[in-house]
Amino acid sequence: MPERNLVSWATMISGYTMLRSAREVVELFGSLCCEGEKENGLDDALQTFELSGDKNSITWSAMITGYAQSGDSLKALKLFSTMHFSGMILEVPIGSALSTMDAKCGSLENGNFVFRRMLERDVISWNAMISRLSQNGHGNGALEFFEEMLIEGTKPDYFTFVNVLSACSHIGLVDGHLIYFEMMSSKFGIAPKVRHYTCVVDLLSCARKLNEAEEFIESARIDHGMCLWHILLSACRNHHNYELGVYAGKKLMELGSQESSSYVLLSSIYTALGRLYGVERVRRMMRLRGVCKDPGCSWIELKGGVHVFVVGDHMHPQIKEICEDLRMLSKQMKDEGYRPSLDPTYVISRTSQEVSSGCI
Repeated sequence: MPERNLVSWATMISGYTMLRSAREVVELFGSLCCEGEKENGLDDALQTFELSGDKNSITWSAMITGYAQSGDSLKALKLFSTMHFSGMILEVPIGSALSTMDAKCGSLENGNFVFRRMLERDVISWNAMISRLSQNGHGNGALEFFEEMLIEGTKPDYFTFVNVLSACSHIGLVDGHLIYFEMMSSKFGIAPKVRHYTCVVDLLSCARKLNEAEEFIESARIDHGMCLWHILLSACRNHHNYELGVYAGKKLMELGSQESSSYVLLSSIYTALGRLYGVERVRRMMRLRGVCKDPGCSWIELKGGVHVFVVGDHMHPQIKEICEDLRMLSKQMKDEGYRPSLDPTYVISRTSQEVSSGCI
């Protein structure tokens, strides 16, 4: 149909509702919400909901899910409150949407409350809660949820183990990473992917077990590109394991990395080791491969306006005032006893600026 009105939307949604096709109802409401945002706002969806006849758990779930996913938390909560007073049962789609929305807003207690009220929970519901707990600094809680998920008999999937391994990383549970990593394939037949390997390497790197991280990367059975070596290179620089850092950097060079940060990190490590010939070789390789770094950029929102700053850019209308304030702040910091770090990693910013300006 070249054009669709509220009646046609309502007819389709009512038909799928009578067939108990929850997925199609949710998808239709989602599509309607997207079209509404472009034209008349999310009110079209609400009018269609009113026109769709008998309201059951499917249509309520579709509406609340649509509002939650589109970021309109207030309307989602108002609809949930209305549904609650009508005595509707909290089913999987709406429960997942609400618990995820609460968790995203930082309200883990509300998210947990909604989650516990769900009569049934699918793997998406569990993943949402495990992910939010992990991301909000409750790694142990995330792992407890995972164990509870297994006890209830819900089979984990690819995303479950990404969340679980991330939780291990957040709480520094070094011994737990191999247990969960091996559990994926041995117990559930899930082949580890790059994101799973990334979580493990990140965990080992944060725990300063850099040699173990290198061995783990070497034993990887998948094509992970260069991301794992880059994580190790950065960790070696941060933890001053320069020799292993050189090895990781050379691996990246051999693989033909086009990431300027890889070259800059390796250059800083060579500087720390006093190997200036290595620094020159890295710079020469950057020139030959045409690797350059975009200038650093940052922005700040102030009084309704957005101010953008780029390295070396003096076009901001208040640049003189800004530079003067920075000079005063720098002087005050030095008067208070601040001294710039002499760590060789300063080469990172210096080399990046030289590359971007064409100096090297």
